[in-house]
Amino acid sequence: MVDEASPGAKQEGKRKLPEIDPTLRATAAASVGGTLFIWWPAFTLGAYNAIFFDNVLTIWAVATAVLLSGALLRTRGALPWGGWIALAVPSVWILLAIVAPRSHGYPYLHYFEALFTLAGAPMLTWLLSRILVPDYAVLPIRQRLGAVAVTLIIGVLAFMLGKFNHLFLTCADFDVSGNNSPGSCASGPAFNRW
Repeated sequence: MVDEASPGAKQEGKRKLPEIDPTLRATAAASVGGTLFIWWPAFTLGAYNAIFFDNVLTIWAVATAVLLSGALLRTRGALPWGGWIALAVPSVWILLAIVAPRSHGYPYLHYFEALFTLAGAPMLTWLLSRILVPDYAVLPIRQRLGAVAVTLIIGVLAFMLGKFNHLFLTCADFDVSGNNSPGSCASGPAFNRW
């Protein structure tokens, strides 16, 4: 006789949900991780023609946390050498900004910052997926590249949403959210539909 309170007992009247494909789960987890890094910087680049410092510092914080975690292991081969370099790039950018600030005639750093942020998100997606998603290593190459492609697609779409924000947001929507209104926003009250 099966104990009704045991975890393995079937409950009558309830349907069992189908199991989610582990390949989809791993691909989606990698894709979502990357889109969390790229959507807001891409949107602000489209809406404001700038990437905000907090976006760059978020990427720096995540990359540095993984870099320090790898360093704590002190294990040869914990990360590929390209991974160590990729994770160190955000710290190098901050050091460059300190040594050669834009206010002293180095405006090119803004372009490096934008390129670093947008190009760094797919690289971090790949690297963090390898580290944090247990099923990632068994995914076929097509799904692994697909996760990076999803990150890039979300980045492009977020940029376009930022560029054409006046089609679905008003200046009041930006104000209510605590952001400054970009020059391209539409006048009018906040939509308040969410």
